[in-house]
Amino acid sequence: MRRIFVALAACVALGASAGACGRTSLLALSDAGAGGGVGVGGGGIGGAGGFEACLSPADCDDGDECTSDDCEGGRCEHAPRDDDGDGLRPIVCGGIDCNDLNPAVFPGMPERCTDAADNDCNGVADCFDPACATAETCGCTPRPGGEDCQNGVDDDCDTIVDCFDADCAGTAACGCSASETGSCGDGFDDDCDGAFDCDDVDCRADPQCACSSRVEVCDNRADDDCDLLVDCGDPDCRGFFPCACEPPGSPERCDDGLDNDCDGRVDCADPQCISAPSCEVCVPEVCDDGLDNNCDERIDCADSACIFAPSCEPTPEQCNNRLDDDHDTLVDCRDPDCASNPFCVLAQANCLSPKLIPGTGTYTGDTTGHVSETRGACGGDAGEAVFYFVLTEPSRVHLDSRGSSFDSVLYVRTGVCNSGREIGCDDDSGGESWSSLLEFSILYPGTYFVFLDGYTIDPASGANEGRFTLNVEIVPNPSEVCDDDIDNDGDRYVDCADPGCATFGPCRNCARGAAPGPEFGTAACTDGIDNDCDGKLDCADEDCSASDFYVTECCDGLDENGNGIPDDFNCRCASDADCDGGQICYTHTSSTCGIPCSAFFGSVCPFVASGSHCNAATNQCEF
Repeated sequence: MRRIFVALAACVALGASAGACGRTSLLALSDAGAGGGVGVGGGGIGGAGGFEACLSPADCDDGDECTSDDCEGGRCEHAPRDDDGDGLRPIVCGGIDCNDLNPAVFPGMPERCTDAADNDCNGVADCFDPACATAETCGCTPRPGGEDCQNGVDDDCDTIVDCFDADCAGTAACGCSASETGSCGDGFDDDCDGAFDCDDVDCRADPQCACSSRVEVCDNRADDDCDLLVDCGDPDCRGFFPCACEPPGSPERCDDGLDNDCDGRVDCADPQCISAPSCEVCVPEVCDDGLDNNCDERIDCADSACIFAPSCEPTPEQCNNRLDDDHDTLVDCRDPDCASNPFCVLAQANCLSPKLIPGTGTYTGDTTGHVSETRGACGGDAGEAVFYFVLTEPSRVHLDSRGSSFDSVLYVRTGVCNSGREIGCDDDSGGESWSSLLEFSILYPGTYFVFLDGYTIDPASGANEGRFTLNVEIVPNPSEVCDDDIDNDGDRYVDCADPGCATFGPCRNCARGAAPGPEFGTAACTDGIDNDCDGKLDCADEDCSASDFYVTECCDGLDENGNGIPDDFNCRCASDADCDGGQICYTHTSSTCGIPCSAFFGSVCPFVASGSHCNAATNQCEF
């Protein structure tokens, strides 16, 4: 289909009418045949040796999320995806880069202690990484309002430094202006009144703010809110009539103003309508007239056809003007360039700028206008707010969204924000107003990302978005409950196996008269005693048959499956002392014994814990 646009543009350039050109382009495509194509190059049109012609990167999209597609010298080039240009592919595409939006993040990168990024991909960032233990910037105690705005240090441990921190608003050190006027597009609260740029009343008369209060009308072929996107091409129209569609839909009609086939494109913006008589008014885009000439619902510099136009030269991303200023297809807070911009830090709309949860408390904000970039297993098709917290000791964690104004979803990922393992997702268990609730009886030390998301985008009422409330309770080192079959205190010992339960009535002398203990290691798993008093003996106890993958093995020191490795992650452990024969305890994932992951040929990690990867620094699989 992209070749039609190439032929159409060439035809119009020779002076023919748009309608005639459309018919000529289709005939060219038809003549190429099923096995040919409109090629350009040594083989001629459709001949051997031709290549995939293009005018812009949009013409080269091959549908593979693991390739980057570009148009160079009129031909399409496809390369392995590497969004941040650090030479490493992302985890989702089989690589090892745990954050492919930040070139300073990849395994082996030294940890930087002040950039809010997990540079070495070991699951913890900045001062929470052991590599930063001696850094001068890591001597702070997380607390609200911590007192120095000009020392270049994140004193209150919220990952925001000096005048970028909202705590410094209105201070002499940060040089507040008398008014926001004259700086209404710089992404800063220049006059320290809590309102940014066009949201500040000082900017009402500024021309670039003229559209900020207008809402996109989704069926009038006009760019009402001045973001260079028209009708259904504007994310503001997602889920609203006429942009809403019930899958699987029906073949697109090209003159009814509806998205019949549910592809998000209406009438002439849908490639299916390229040759429709009603779309003959569509012509190549003019890049400076404020009109959607080619009917693709993108205007001027927002249209990929204008990428090389002199009037569309890239400029630095402004972060809050709803435009792709630097032409990298990422707008405002979705652009990594804006990760530390105060406007985006306050919005916390994605994994580039998550908000730190320093401890128990209530956190509020607004998801209105946020674009959905992720969803949980139980829902989350609207925009989200993203938080993170770092545990340095085992903790009980409670999260709920009670008090939020919309149908919300909560989900939690561990290790990596955008692609980490999801450990919990809830919709509607909060008990009031479609709120959500997640309870974790124990979470072990590490980094956790919390998403407060909108459940869906309703065709009638629009996106579930608005004011939200996140209630958090984090209780470090909770006490063990001795009869609930849960490791409440995070030491890996459950109920009677926990030293704290030694005097609990049912645990006294329950192991054939001996004091109970964990059923960890080959000695305890082959002694014919129910050491932990859970009613299961030796290999019948899940602590001695701990692997969900190597199910023919047992923690008995033998190699039942014949692969040369005894036990194969079937011995539960709390530390290396519980493991035999040079094996180590995988305390960061499965809490089982195995040989160091760096000693395997290939990656053992999918068989230890799905989604984990071998960390050469610890020799363990980690998230």
